[in-house]
Amino acid sequence: MFGRAVSRNQGPLAAAGRAYSRSRSQMLPSTQLSEYAQRQLGPDVIDFAAGQPGLPLLPLHLIAAGATDRFTGPKADPFILQYGPEQGYTSFRQCLADFLTHSTQHPVDPEELIITAGVSHGLDMACRHLARPGDVVLVEAPTYFLAGSILRQAGLKLVPVLTGEDGIDVDALDAFLQQPDAPRPKLLYTIPIHNNPAGTTIPLHKRQQLIRLAHRYGFTVIADEVYQLLSFPDAPSPPPPMKEVERQLIQRSRLSGPILNNARRISETAAAEQDGATSGSNSSNGGSSERHDDSNNMILNDGGSSQQQPPEGRISCSASGSGIRSSVVSLGSFSKIMAPGLRLGWMEASPPLLQALRADGVLGSGGSIAPLASGIAHSCLQMGLLQQQLQEVVRPRLQQNCTALCKTLQRELPQCRFHQPQGGYFVWLELPKQVECLAAHLCDQVYHGQSSDICLHPITV
Repeated sequence: MFGRAVSRNQGPLAAAGRAYSRSRSQMLPSTQLSEYAQRQLGPDVIDFAAGQPGLPLLPLHLIAAGATDRFTGPKADPFILQYGPEQGYTSFRQCLADFLTHSTQHPVDPEELIITAGVSHGLDMACRHLARPGDVVLVEAPTYFLAGSILRQAGLKLVPVLTGEDGIDVDALDAFLQQPDAPRPKLLYTIPIHNNPAGTTIPLHKRQQLIRLAHRYGFTVIADEVYQLLSFPDAPSPPPPMKEVERQLIQRSRLSGPILNNARRISETAAAEQDGATSGSNSSNGGSSERHDDSNNMILNDGGSSQQQPPEGRISCSASGSGIRSSVVSLGSFSKIMAPGLRLGWMEASPPLLQALRADGVLGSGGSIAPLASGIAHSCLQMGLLQQQLQEVVRPRLQQNCTALCKTLQRELPQCRFHQPQGGYFVWLELPKQVECLAAHLCDQVYHGQSSDICLHPITV
């Protein structure tokens, strides 16, 4: 299915939506009419397209309590209104790292966090700093339908990768990359847990296999882990985050990579960019001590054979001081666990890479992203309000909604197939062939302006 269409008045999908709406009769309606809202939705629309929290999950009282704690009393500090440090202020990153460590049961280093305006902002930064226009990025099919525009605006060429019931098909990706004429990717964008839109989660063994491929073929995994903390209360424990999987593989000597320390080169490049200078001295004449020709840049793969290091221009970073470059960047956000309006998130990556990211022109000009929102989230974490909201409201309500939706789909659309997720926001519905033809016809009508009763949201890559 190459798009999502919502019929307002007729059809089996609308009937299922009305039945699901009746099952939510005790909840607030889905109407969304406000000057503050990006999507204006009247009472005649049942919206299945937006991955956003419903009104019952928007904790205005929690935000007010956090703001009161941060901006009045002993914590009030006028410097929070000043330009802040590019990476985000230290005590907030420490508090965030403690929260993530406790929530995921895996260690997070505050020095490996940089504050962003959300996952979309982090993805844009990663694309601009880890790749160049014309480079290839591998993308799950299907994927988050708005990620494509971010990737394309960075000048990247999108190549779709097959997925299945447990996420990305790593065996198919491996076979693809082994082809002599296969493009050599610089990035792979994945939503590894409670995927948008498929609802799938990549199991641990496939995460390990994917990271081995990243190290073998020299691309960076951009892990959009915005749903990492949204497993349902009754769900089994999720796999470790992607960066933790890589860390464990490195500690166990299960990965091989170029034994290079590129921290100094990255630092020099970042400083040069910040000063408006060029970095040509690092690549000219072949005489720089930081440059290595192809004969010296070999990567040992899992079988002990060798391959060339990725072409010059790729940013490489040491991981945990091991001399093995880190190939994973993790993106997280408060949008799904707290409120999208905060415009607040984080990126987790190795320190050499973060040094390059701190040289970002936007951060250099404007300082840290969203210091006021950071202060509010900081207080909410210190007071335990967000933790309580997640445990008592967000996860249980998402599970309740998902259960109601899946039961309704089973009852009203038994001819359709879907995977019941263990967390997150999304259920991916596979329609029978005859309905797919109808959906394609409706999409064609929308594109040609022949129907106003269909809301179309394309998700092709």
